[in-house]
Amino acid sequence: MSQRKIYALTLRKVRIFLTEHGYAIDDLLAGTELFPADLDDPYRLITHDQARRFYLNAITLHNEPGLGLEIGWTTHMSEMGPMGLAQTVARTVRDAVDMSSKSYQTYYGMIDYEYRETDDTTVFTIVCREANTALRVFLLERALGVFQASLEEMVGAEATFSEVRLDYEATGYSERYTDILRCPVRFGHANTEIHVTRTYMDKELPSYDPQALEALRGLQHSLLNRLSSAGDVVADVKLVLRREPGTFPNLDRVAEQLAMSPRTLRRKLGAANARFQDLLDAERQAVAEDYLLNSELSVQQVAEHCGFSDSQNFSQAFKRWLGMSPTEFRKTRSC
Repeated sequence: MSQRKIYALTLRKVRIFLTEHGYAIDDLLAGTELFPADLDDPYRLITHDQARRFYLNAITLHNEPGLGLEIGWTTHMSEMGPMGLAQTVARTVRDAVDMSSKSYQTYYGMIDYEYRETDDTTVFTIVCREANTALRVFLLERALGVFQASLEEMVGAEATFSEVRLDYEATGYSERYTDILRCPVRFGHANTEIHVTRTYMDKELPSYDPQALEALRGLQHSLLNRLSSAGDVVADVKLVLRREPGTFPNLDRVAEQLAMSPRTLRRKLGAANARFQDLLDAERQAVAEDYLLNSELSVQQVAEHCGFSDSQNFSQAFKRWLGMSPTEFRKTRSC
């Protein structure tokens, strides 16, 4: 069955931050069934489980408090895809907030938020239903950092929250919250809330661009529709093909694991302008390139890991994919 999906875009800043701090991308992706190339396409749909595993890997590798705050605070609005870009060309801060509240799932994925306004204050309530405490705090921290960075980017470096309330107890690094958020931070409340002076909401943005805004809204609408659809059958097939390294199931077996008939799977792939054989070849090629570049395995051993019975068939397929033999590929890329 398809799991709820999010866009790979939501992982991009975390990947950049961790790799800049010297962590290997393979360690970040361990257990996710994702390849580095999967993160190069920000609008590739991945599952919540894959995102969770990625984030947990990041938390384990970095193992320093406040990781979410640091990542969120250094996020620029342009790094949040069409949602962030649309906010930068909105007419006012309130218009930007309205857009974000309707389309935040294209970036955040694993949190929810809403806002309300009183006479003099705008209150953002952030909700995260993640069961793992460390991951939940990370996701909330990142959202807080992103909100702070976005407010500063729209209003100016002097912009600050009035106060922040957190629905978890004080940490051993609570002073870092104050350093980044530059406002009173209160732990142990019923909800996680950001309180902002309402006068900020009416500030007009100097980069207002109605034509760019219209185009970005259309893109946001299509991204939201894709998220709310029944699922991405192409992503589901790729996930099954990667489930057991070295074993590539046939179409009938993939259909069985996706709880549908082979005929239904063919029909759905056809509707997505995809063919099973092309997806299978792409996955085999990705695995082959990885082993040829990053291991000492022989061509015969690589062939076996890619599900080929002998190296000759593998070499023929590889030449069809890239126009050169596995041996030539390895020599060319190692130069």
